[in-house]
This record gives sequence, C-alpha cells and structure tokens, in this order.
Amino acid sequence: MKPFLRPLVLATTVALMAPVLATSSASAATAQGDAPADAVGASGEILRYAFDADAGTSVLDSSGHGRDGELVAGGTWNDGALQLDGVDDFVRLPDDLLADVTDITVEADVWIDPAQASPYFLYGLGNTTAGAGDGYLFTSGDDYRTSLTTGNWTTEQTVSQSAAVPRGTWAHLTYTLAGTTATLYLDGVKVGSSTVTIDPKDIGAGRTTANYIGRSNYDADNRFRGQIREFAIYDRALSPAEVLSASGNTTTLSDVTIGGDVLKTAPIIDSVNRVVTLPVKPGVALTSLAPTYTTAAGVVASPASGTVRDLSTPQRVVLTPLDGSSTTTWTLKAISMGSPSIPGLYADPNIAAFGDTYYVYATTDGVPGWGGNQFWVWSSKDLVDWTRSDRPILTLDGANGNVPWAAGNAWAPTISEKNGKYYFYFSGHNAALDRKTIGVAVADSPTGPFAAQPTAMITNGEAVNSGQAIDPAAFTDPATGKSYLFWGNGAPVYAELADDMLSIKVDTIKRIDGLTDFREGAFVNVRNGLYHLTYSIDDTGSENYRVGYATATSIDGPWTYRGVVLEKDPALGILATGHNSVINVPGTDDWYIAYHRFAFSGGDGTHRETTIDRVTFSPTTGLMEKVRPTLEGAGAQEIADVAVPAVTVAASSRTRCVQGKVFLSVTVTNPNTFAIKVVITSAHGVKTIDEIGAGKSATHAFTTRDASVAGGQVSVTATAFVSGEPATTSAVAPYPAAGCR
Repeated sequence: MKPFLRPLVLATTVALMAPVLATSSASAATAQGDAPADAVGASGEILRYAFDADAGTSVLDSSGHGRDGELVAGGTWNDGALQLDGVDDFVRLPDDLLADVTDITVEADVWIDPAQASPYFLYGLGNTTAGAGDGYLFTSGDDYRTSLTTGNWTTEQTVSQSAAVPRGTWAHLTYTLAGTTATLYLDGVKVGSSTVTIDPKDIGAGRTTANYIGRSNYDADNRFRGQIREFAIYDRALSPAEVLSASGNTTTLSDVTIGGDVLKTAPIIDSVNRVVTLPVKPGVALTSLAPTYTTAAGVVASPASGTVRDLSTPQRVVLTPLDGSSTTTWTLKAISMGSPSIPGLYADPNIAAFGDTYYVYATTDGVPGWGGNQFWVWSSKDLVDWTRSDRPILTLDGANGNVPWAAGNAWAPTISEKNGKYYFYFSGHNAALDRKTIGVAVADSPTGPFAAQPTAMITNGEAVNSGQAIDPAAFTDPATGKSYLFWGNGAPVYAELADDMLSIKVDTIKRIDGLTDFREGAFVNVRNGLYHLTYSIDDTGSENYRVGYATATSIDGPWTYRGVVLEKDPALGILATGHNSVINVPGTDDWYIAYHRFAFSGGDGTHRETTIDRVTFSPTTGLMEKVRPTLEGAGAQEIADVAVPAVTVAASSRTRCVQGKVFLSVTVTNPNTFAIKVVITSAHGVKTIDEIGAGKSATHAFTTRDASVAGGQVSVTATAFVSGEPATTSAVAPYPAAGCR
C-alpha cells in the first residue's frame, strides 16, 4: 500500500485558489487554544498533519491554517511517521475543531502494533468530564468502527465493519458523514454505512476541549500503540473517488454501479478475491450491461468505465498504474437476483406444499425486539412468484387480536395437515405467565381462516422443558402416521401429538441429544428411511447464525451430528443464514430449503429476509450435501399432479389344535413400499398391529377356547399415511371348520 496521498481532485482545486497566507502571518493558535478564524480553505481541509518532523513537540499543520498539534509525554519521530508507545504518548489538538461542522471527513494512515491493548481510540475529538467521554467523535480498530455522540457511550451512533483493522501493516482509515449517512472506508474501499442523526457541531454546542490523536476521551482506556504518518479533517464528506485516490490504493475499483433501474441491490465487492457481483433485477438481460467504476488517480482501467459488456459470464477489468507498478485484475459478473424469495422483511420461514401449491408461513420482521404480532401466509405455484394473504392469519395482540392468551412476539410458526384439517403451531408471549408459550390454531384451508385454541398447548411448565417454549416444528412420520412436535431454545425437545393434534401426549416429551451447538429451530424430514434434523446455531443477531445437521434411522434417535449444512458467504454479502425448513416437492426427489438471512443491505437480527435454495443429497451416503447460499434463489418448479399410490394388503388364516383347543392363526403381509397399520377382526377378538414394515409380514393367533369351530373368515383393515394423506384398504381371509380330538 502506498502512503496516504492528497486526492488529485483536491490538488487541482487548491491550485486554482488564491495563495494561502503563510503560517507566520496567520493568527497562530496553539494546541491549547482556540482554532484560528481562517478555519477552512476551498478544499474543505480543517487541518492536516504530515508527521514529517525530525524532532520536537510541535506537530505542524500542513494545510496552512495554523492548527498545530502538541506532542505530549514523548513519542518518536520515525522517517515521516510518529510512533506512540501505548503508555502515555499522544497528540493534543486545538480546541473547538468541530464548531459549525455538519458534514465531515476524518482520514488517518496508521500502523497498529500487534501488541495494542483494547479498548482504545485511534483519535478522539470532543470532551471529557470526570474522566469519561462527554460528546465525541472517535475511531477504534477493534472492531473497526467510528462513533459520534453528544453524550457518552450509551448514545453513540456507530458505523462499523465486523472485523478489526489489520495489525502490523499500514492501513488507511476514512470516516465520512454526509447529511445523515456515515460511511467507513478501509484502504479506500467502503466497508460500512449507517444512519447518523446528529452533527459534529452538536458536540458541546461547538465547544470541544479534549481533541486527541492516540488517546481516548475515557481516561481508563488504553493509549494507542503504533505509528501514524498522516491525519486530516475536512468540513465536508469526500466522494468515494476522492477517498480512493487519497488512500494511495492503486489496486481497487470503487463506486461500481450500472446506470438505469437495473440493479436490485448495491454491487457486492469482494476485495480479497477482487470480484464484483452485480445483482440485477430478474428479467434484465445480462448480455448488454455497461458497468461504471472509479479508480485511484493515476490508474487506467481497461476496458474503460461505461463499456457495454456481456456479463452473463465473468469478465475482466485490468488496472494499470501510470507509474509503472504492477497491474491488477478484477472480475465483474452479473447475476439475476431472485433472492429474497418473499419480498419484504420476514423471517423464520416454514415452507410446505398442499395440493399443487407451495406455502410459506413466517415471522413478521423489522420490529425492535422481535416484537411483531402478526402472522401472514404466502402462496406460490412455482417457488418464484409469491402472493401474500389479504390479511394476517393470526394477530397476537391480547384483547385486540384473535389469540386470547398471546400478546406480541409472534415467532417461528409451523403448519401440518391431517385428515383435511390444517394445524398452525406458533409461539407468542403469554402475558399471564410472562414467558413464551406455544399455541395452535385450526383451519379448513392452508390460508385460513384459522381459529386459535383459547389456551396455550405448551407452557414450558411440563416435566421436560427447554430454555424457552418457542420455534415449534410439526412432523408426521410416513412410516407410522404418527405426528410429532419439535420445539425449544437452548435445549431441544419433542413429543408425540395427540390424535386431535391440539395437544401433546405429555408422557412422550423427551430431550434430544447429539445436536452440537443447538440454539433453536429444529426441523425434521425423512428420505429413504433416513431422518434428517436441521437446526439453528448461534444467535439470530449474529452474522454467524447458521444451520447444523444431524441424522438418525428412527424418529427417536439416536442422532448423529453431521456438521454445518448452511452458513454465510461474506463474498456475496450473505450473512446470518439460519432458521430453516426443508421441503420435498411432491412426486419428485427434488428438495429445497427455506431460510432467512440479514436483509440487503444493512440488515441485522431484526431486519431479515426469507430466501429459498436447492438441497441435494449424496448418492452414496444419502446425507444432505452442504447447501450453497445464492443470490439467485430457487428456480421455478411447479407441483405436478401426483397419483397417490394404492394401498394393498394380503391376509391368510389357518386353524390348529393346542391342548385340545382350536387356535385361529392370521398372517398379514404388507406388499407396499411403505409401512401400514393393521386391524384384524374375527369372531374371536380384534387385534391391532401398529406397524408392519414394507415387504414384511406379521402373524397373530386368536384363542377360540373351543374344541371345534365352524368355518368363517377374518377381515383385515390396513391404513397407511401416503403422500400426506391417510389411505385405507381391506381384505378377508377365510378359514374352514375345525375340531380337536
């Protein structure tokens, strides 16, 4: 990285100005006094320190405005840089530097010692009262952030990147504030943006007496340990091009965009791999796009900015510095951005298919404290075009809603169908118990109207509990037709649902072991006899929120952890990929995962979007392969008419004598590819066999208690849960008269 440079555009501006008064003729101001009246030139510079002295305690202002600083308690001049020891060295700046300043830029070229202790400020401009900050603007390198406040740390308005400034190497740091938009740059590249609602001039009503380089406005913080070789303040926000040129970074593209209304979100710049992804709206042709971009002054880009190119495949841009240094190659690519699948801020999606339609039930997001109180349902025929229900299917608002026990925190629902009824399970805040509980509502249609039960079905007061009774997920096992509910935060639990689907069989609640790092959001599927359980790891507010994966050969476990199956891709700006549900497209072996991530752009744990991507399985192990999160999202796939397989059953009977009594023996064979439940009815009793596996047989003997019986027949009724619906068939097995001597 080259040293900090003044922007070329600024140099041109200064050349056209009237000559600046020499420092000796200016109204000199010491670092302990007020700033001089001739505060700012046409370039907007308030001050600039080049740190090019050889000795002494004066830090000269090279802007010509006389705002010299004072080196306090030592420091070492080191070949165009100032080295501070992290113990007591710092630079004191003049008072009132921020008076009348609304927009601002602060730039610094720093080398942070690997041994730097935290917390620390690289610079702090403001005030200190009783050893604590009392209005200030500061930058720190751990994590890299800049904050502005008129009070203390509790009211800071911050822009940041979720990583520290690299140590042991020179780094160019820039903060700009334009109106209410704060932007953070590292080596000329934008790494963060945020909204700030106060101005620098608001600090101390313009009066600032604790302006430092290398020292915090909090006495208890550590001093800066490292070197600084340039520092500048402007009373305006430099443009991205100016920031890039000032950084001396000749290897990067900046301000990349495409004209016209074609981009769905801002370009995604991967500075590590030098790749720019241009997310365009669906339907825009990728073959004739004209991307524009900026390079540092003295760098030529080829092809030039604005050249029409076919970006349906990756294309190169070569940067050539005019000083003869090495060229740099970037890659541009455009993608048709179908994500998010569900427009707007929605999270915790449960995707399902009923008939020829897909449905997504989700948490309404964008509310502080996850305090949304409405559930909506979205429907689609093809996984791409989604329509939201006309009205919320449930509102959790106490007496003003339609769930009597619930007031807010409408979280993470799930849906299940059985016998033509639709059961909607959800969590909400139970005001009477002052904790989260789980309820259920019932409808005759996937879109409602839903009628909620008057009380919660799971209160977290059961014999086996989780950290919170949240995130229910319903699953009906096709092998048995039994339905289950999974839930929990911190500790996963599950239970069998009662036949009415409105309650759980309390004696069936169990903890689930084997789910490494489980946080919440368990979801279960089965494929070819292998059960797949996916769940969320970490906190939903963390960019590392991700999906863990375990398998079992029985719904009751044991579960084997298989690792993380879905996680963030920072190179694409995809963060916090969690709270999933998985669907098998009926009649196929095609699978998809619905999940949420931080919204584009500037999303966080309460600003999330729902998206859908494809799931694949290993042809050798049958395990779910790692999901690649995409910006494209799922492609279109309709649900074809699926013929429900017929259920068949075979039965035979015979008699035999045991100790002078006739026994009637009945054998039932299951020729299907799925399990069946059987009820055998005879003149001598009724027998239920809960499960006969595919291709298996079971035999039951009835005791007649008689020495002889007349001929007759037994009837066999077989029931299976096929393609989400119960199916029944029957058979008869005659037997002859028999007697025992």
